[in-house]
Amino acid sequence: MTAVLIPTISPRQGTFYSQERFIEAVASAEGNPSVRVLKIQSGKSSACIFGLARIRRLNRQTISLAPFGFPAYPIGDTRLNGCISGLVGQLQRIRTVSFDWNVRFDHVELANELTDLGLSRTEYTTQVLDLDRPYSALFRAFSETTRKEIRRAARKGVVVRQTTNPDDVARYYMLYRKVIAERREWNYVYSQPLFEKLFQLRENVILLVAELNNMIIAGGWFIRDDDSLFYWQCAMNYEFEHYFPYYAIVSHGIQLAADNGMKTFNMGTSPGKPSIEQFKSFWGTRKVPQWTFAWENPLWSSISRIRRRITW
Repeated sequence: MTAVLIPTISPRQGTFYSQERFIEAVASAEGNPSVRVLKIQSGKSSACIFGLARIRRLNRQTISLAPFGFPAYPIGDTRLNGCISGLVGQLQRIRTVSFDWNVRFDHVELANELTDLGLSRTEYTTQVLDLDRPYSALFRAFSETTRKEIRRAARKGVVVRQTTNPDDVARYYMLYRKVIAERREWNYVYSQPLFEKLFQLRENVILLVAELNNMIIAGGWFIRDDDSLFYWQCAMNYEFEHYFPYYAIVSHGIQLAADNGMKTFNMGTSPGKPSIEQFKSFWGTRKVPQWTFAWENPLWSSISRIRRRITW
């Protein structure tokens, strides 16, 4: 039986990653007083956005509008009319050393407005599955290998469930750290407190676990962002790789999203890893652009360059 998600978030709440509860969870997990929740709002609009500020020397700050490369979108004004320039103006204050703003693949209007404001723009791709058909039809469009591995996982006794047990977060984290120790190819290592804090945001954050004889052999995190379900990350005990738990978990996540009327299943980017990109393509995904926008304060950049030139 497929789990039922909370009804779709109102667009006026922006992306999930722009909301105070998400930023607060990340800041709380870091447990560092120099990491703070920041609300950015323009006086000319009701629109606002929450970000993560890291306080530096001389009371300077670097700002991430949604950390870890997640996308951000303003809260309280879906039209964007005039609010983006005001929000960027609030960010470009003398205290701000730099800020970054990631934009989701289907927020093209926002990307265009940030481009027009002259921010540095980097384009990359993510792989997205359109949920325009029932799961049964989506399944038939998976590659032959993918369909075979999903069925093999089921025949071998792998069971996937959505967990609400906090103890499963610790079990997942043991798998996660085991993979990191064995493979050592991770760009960023998340902390256990971060997983624990995000797990509490159950309206949007889902942990699926794959079990074999009641033992967790893999787990996957999925994040609901408005009408798109994002496949964030997964970890597996590679001693059970031949049971294909990854296939079972991703299949379950796609079915969860499709059965709850979501529009897309976002499998994320695959930076420089053709094997991962190929794995994602097996599910019928298409490549679409996403964007990162950045700004560096010219004042602080100039001071840094001068200091590097000085010979003491």
